[in-house]
Amino acid sequence: MRNISIVAISMLCIGLVSVSTTKDEGMFPLNYLDEKALQNAGLKLYTKDLFSPGEVSLANALVKVGGCSGSFISPEGLIITNHHCVYGGVADLSTADNNYLENGFVAADKTKELPINMPCRITQSFEDVSSKVLQGVTKDLNPSARAKAIAANIKNILAEEKVNNPDLTMEVSEMFVGKSYMLFRYLLIPDVRLVFAPPVTIGQFGGDLDNWEWPRHNGDFGMVRAYVGPDGKPAPYSKNNVPFKPKRHLKINANGTKEGDFVFIMGYPGRTFRHESAPYLKFQQEKQLPLIQKWYASYIRQMKTLSEGNDAKFLAFAKEIQSLENVEKNYRGKIQGLTRTGLVAQKQADETAMHGIAVNENQESRKNIIPNLNTLWAQKTELANQRFNYLFLNNQSAPFYAARMILNYSSAYANAKFADDKKKIIAEFRNNIYQNYSIVDKDLEIWVLQELLPKVNANRTVKIKCNGKQDLKTWIATVLSKDKLMDTGFVFKTLRTRPEKLLQYKSPLMKLVNELEKEGSNIDLTWAQLDQQLKSIMPEYLDMKESFKKGQFIPDANSTLRLTYGYIKRYKPNDAEIHLPYTTLKGVFEKANTAADYRLPSVVADQLRIKDVPVIFKDKESGEVAVAFLYNLDTTGGNSGSAVLDAEGNLIGVNFDRSFTATINDYAWNDQYSRSIGCDIRYVLFVIKYVGKANHLLTEMGLSI
Repeated sequence: MRNISIVAISMLCIGLVSVSTTKDEGMFPLNYLDEKALQNAGLKLYTKDLFSPGEVSLANALVKVGGCSGSFISPEGLIITNHHCVYGGVADLSTADNNYLENGFVAADKTKELPINMPCRITQSFEDVSSKVLQGVTKDLNPSARAKAIAANIKNILAEEKVNNPDLTMEVSEMFVGKSYMLFRYLLIPDVRLVFAPPVTIGQFGGDLDNWEWPRHNGDFGMVRAYVGPDGKPAPYSKNNVPFKPKRHLKINANGTKEGDFVFIMGYPGRTFRHESAPYLKFQQEKQLPLIQKWYASYIRQMKTLSEGNDAKFLAFAKEIQSLENVEKNYRGKIQGLTRTGLVAQKQADETAMHGIAVNENQESRKNIIPNLNTLWAQKTELANQRFNYLFLNNQSAPFYAARMILNYSSAYANAKFADDKKKIIAEFRNNIYQNYSIVDKDLEIWVLQELLPKVNANRTVKIKCNGKQDLKTWIATVLSKDKLMDTGFVFKTLRTRPEKLLQYKSPLMKLVNELEKEGSNIDLTWAQLDQQLKSIMPEYLDMKESFKKGQFIPDANSTLRLTYGYIKRYKPNDAEIHLPYTTLKGVFEKANTAADYRLPSVVADQLRIKDVPVIFKDKESGEVAVAFLYNLDTTGGNSGSAVLDAEGNLIGVNFDRSFTATINDYAWNDQYSRSIGCDIRYVLFVIKYVGKANHLLTEMGLSI
């Protein structure tokens, strides 16, 4: 890591003061931290204060909760994360008569907290196990044998760890493809309960219109609590369980911040792809991102059309709409970012130079790396359209998915020789359907099949066999629409009472899936083989890239604990635009009810209109209630819910998004366009006090407001 400079620049333009700061890109694994560089940047802690195995450190207060990040904010296991992270659970708990999504949820005391499916993980320690994972993995192994050897070594490491640490959950995470592996040990807490969620008109204020945008005015936070058994050990949900007592919880700094302040995040960012090759990025820009974005946009529109004016149907679709809108807009941002930055061309130029060095210096093992990568990605591009058609069918059509599971498990069940084996197959089948077969909306299912099956058919040499004179869409509407797999009640009842009968189920849909299964399986197999070949090339490619770059070289994010740091900072995303780093409650009322996504019911608006607001909630410059703020940290998916911390490690906000121009962070970071967005802790406390009337939670957090 290079030294970091902080340069204060006064701007006469429009009478504002701006602070310009520079930093290095990076979602740093904790073993990559440079204490001196961090302290020069503004951190007032030592690296041992951040993470120190066997000792209490800041990391003990930071958790992965569900697919998001979060942090303990009380000694009683209270966790703060994002509203959009608890959104699906709140929707599941809601009914038309008791709509927690619309009205918000506040547990008056711990007995009123509701179970929510958001298991919590706390990092205990990590260890480099690269030599163990790569034991026996030599360059002469073919890609399939290499993959099997690595998988077997990882399996052995985890088995040994489970014996030595029976109360922990272990994962081996790949840091650099085929080169570097870390073993992470986690305390996994399955019993997590909903404590607080603001009304959706606060937590998701701005909806899809403001998603991935700045300025933002939503209170995107929620609270859950971790519970353990009476013995203090992780345990499944039970009324006898007690609140988990973390070794460390965060202190809250409600005194406010200012532009230029040092901030950092420790959280669990998902996947980044910065060390991938140029043909990978070209594939993303020209194939994968457009295909998925267009499909999700159509699917979302159809769900909204079908649920218009129907509250029950809207609640049934709410979780999926919210999730897919987030991804769809993210993909649009990535497409724009790749186009405007010319990142593919930059990578191609680097790889041309890397290949030239390998040839000119007669580096025999590296001469064919770049050409081979280009060839393999060209082969994947040829398969892309049909592969994604099948993926969409499997992921978006519950009846199609159920039919595939019946087809796959019926064969295993018929071939099983022993009763115990048959019982095991039935148990796996039942569990798989229960977890992945969603409640069917027949109108939506017919639309999905009518959209996708003609596309699948267009790419097939042997066309789908349907009923003689009927075209495919008519056949779907008149024949497949009557299939019993379209009936959730039938599927679940049969699964519950006679699962073996479901494995014997025959129908036109089953026949169709059987007809398509071979092609789909062949595509999956070819795709997997291409992936294995790519992974076998990547270690040498990464060595080439590291020697070519001659600088900072840290692993891509992979859902393990990372640190990123920077400053509260404005930016200029487009020509003639300057985005200031704070928003206030004034902006909420300016936007309120000007568009559907800015819906603010009068009952909620009245709760936000407080006379004589205590100064602790106010932005110092504007005098208005602080709502959200902007900073140049390096974040990505999975950082949702991460604690935004000040130089002393105190909580000043909850990270919830990036700007639209920063969706490209998965592929590259740049200070000019990469901004992350957090809900200011002052707005969190304001909403808890005045909307939730939950002073007991403020007291639990050690606050008297």
